[in-house]
Amino acid sequence: MAAYQAVRNAFVQRDPTSVVQVTANFRSEPAILEHVNSCFRMPLAAPGQPGYVALAPTLGLHDGSVPCAAKITIDVRALSAGQQRDAEAEAVAALCSRIVGTVDIRRRDGVRTPLRPGDIALLAPTGSELWRYERELEAQGLAVASQAGKALMRRQETQDVLALLRALADPFDTLAFGAFLRGPMVGLTEARLLAVTAGLPPIPGGRQANFTLQTAPSQVADAEAREVLEALQALRRKVASATPAALLGEAAERLYLRVALALRTGDRGGRAIANLDALITLARPYRVRGLAAFVADLKTDWEAGRGVTEGRIDESEGAITLVTIHTAKGLEWPVVIPVNTGTQLRGPEQFVHRQSDNTLHWVLGGLPPPQLADAQAEEAAEAARERERLWYVACTRARNLLVLPDLVGAGPSSWARILDLGTSRLPELKVTALHRGPGPRLLVEPNEQTLDVFATEAAAATAAAPPVVWRRPSEHDPDLPEVEEMEAGEGAEDLGEPMRPMGAGRVRGMLLHKLMEEMVTGELLIEPPIVAARAVELAEELRVLEAGEASYPDPQECASTALRARGMPELESLWPSLHAEVPLFAKDYDGALVAGRADALSVVDGRIEAVVDWKSDLDPSSAVRVAYAEQIKAYLRATGALRGVLVYVSRGEVVWVRRGDG
Repeated sequence: MAAYQAVRNAFVQRDPTSVVQVTANFRSEPAILEHVNSCFRMPLAAPGQPGYVALAPTLGLHDGSVPCAAKITIDVRALSAGQQRDAEAEAVAALCSRIVGTVDIRRRDGVRTPLRPGDIALLAPTGSELWRYERELEAQGLAVASQAGKALMRRQETQDVLALLRALADPFDTLAFGAFLRGPMVGLTEARLLAVTAGLPPIPGGRQANFTLQTAPSQVADAEAREVLEALQALRRKVASATPAALLGEAAERLYLRVALALRTGDRGGRAIANLDALITLARPYRVRGLAAFVADLKTDWEAGRGVTEGRIDESEGAITLVTIHTAKGLEWPVVIPVNTGTQLRGPEQFVHRQSDNTLHWVLGGLPPPQLADAQAEEAAEAARERERLWYVACTRARNLLVLPDLVGAGPSSWARILDLGTSRLPELKVTALHRGPGPRLLVEPNEQTLDVFATEAAAATAAAPPVVWRRPSEHDPDLPEVEEMEAGEGAEDLGEPMRPMGAGRVRGMLLHKLMEEMVTGELLIEPPIVAARAVELAEELRVLEAGEASYPDPQECASTALRARGMPELESLWPSLHAEVPLFAKDYDGALVAGRADALSVVDGRIEAVVDWKSDLDPSSAVRVAYAEQIKAYLRATGALRGVLVYVSRGEVVWVRRGDG
């Protein structure tokens, strides 16, 4: 505020006519603006405030069934802070359930339509215990898009995910294993779990076997339990190699967790699914520490009920918005209801930065300095002025209906008592006088499905969703480093079986490829001593990276081989136009998607003229040569180049391939 006033004063001093007062309001109904003007004219015109300019309405008079500015009275006398919030949450949730579908509001285009849940915003000055309001709204069958709550550790989906991760981290944690199977994510009843256990073959000694994560799936008769067990065991095998975030993400897909969350709640699971994504986000920093550490920290937070912000979902017509007033700046809704205003204001800070003279004041050794009280008073006054401005923000977010809770008996140091909001002048919005609206309902149409209709629709769905096939020509190139690959699905395709370098080692091929790449890029000068020295450096690096290899290449031999390839007369005209290690993505002639990396491309005037592929084989068979030719043809089709060249650097041989060759 001090910065705003300083800039404003600078403009006024330079030119008194430079300040233009903006008074026209295109958002709110006239009755709302009239009430806002009456409440905030004096407070915001006081010293230390920016000054107040009355808002002038631009909309016509309201002709709806309820007043545009109203109150609901809630008696909170002799109630604790939690009880006050519960009472207010119950009253506000009852109001919302009554006005949804009952009250008509004027839309931007002038048409009046019934109120939807997404038209309502609950604005809170703080995020303290907003889960109480969420709970009451959901009890009324209303979905909530909360952007202010910190109740992630209180949510059922968090408990379910924790049980899942505990079982994956420790296969002997039968309590977590059973909790996940019995919980709403899977939903197996105790009777079914007992039946599964009873059906297991006895262990040696005649004792009854337990149903655990280590049970053989073939011994489980229940089809659903067996399917979940197989998925969990597949995930368990990846615990040591996958990050916790990747593991939880794959679990969500394998176990259809998002589907289960969508079916479990009336709001199509939007909030719960967003919280699942929030838990995946929480797992990302544990990529090095591992799953056990993430499970331990998550369990600690869950047991302590630590405040963790929930996942954010996109606002929709079917969910009431619950946000802080700070977050609401610049936004608007047809209906606004401030909530959580019984929250007590924070006491004075013991460490104060006084902005007026840019000084710091704090208690040292139990002795308060004489200026601390004055600094605290100054900061408290500024904080009070800021809260008055926040109340102004909250009241001016409403377009059609502003409902102010009148908390009878709220403490004098609460948000509800910061200023006089004029509730004594507002009419009571009597919930019982409103006919309960139908609420959000899905239109249920009669099921006219037949076998013929199903077959037609299935064929249309199949035609509209063709399988995606990836073709990776270089996936099994023997000269490339070995990397851990994700499991290929049905849509993955390669060109033939993995090829082995004929008579040359894989590490040697990697070294040669790197030397050729640096020659193409110009990083490596084409001088024998420099190339030889670089080959030695690369060989030492590969010896560390490829410690499991039985033999390693001779760097001097690799250097001379690379230099000989550089001097091949057949390639001399290509060298000036070559670009090394170019990633390629394209669609092939049959619709398959091509993904690969060309060793080098010849580019002239922005057009790819040729594709170059270095091969380190000493004695490639005819079958390997054919496979290499097919590999480079895939790149020719992807790039549109007419010719490619296979350079057998160890043999000093060049083989040209054209796109149309048979």
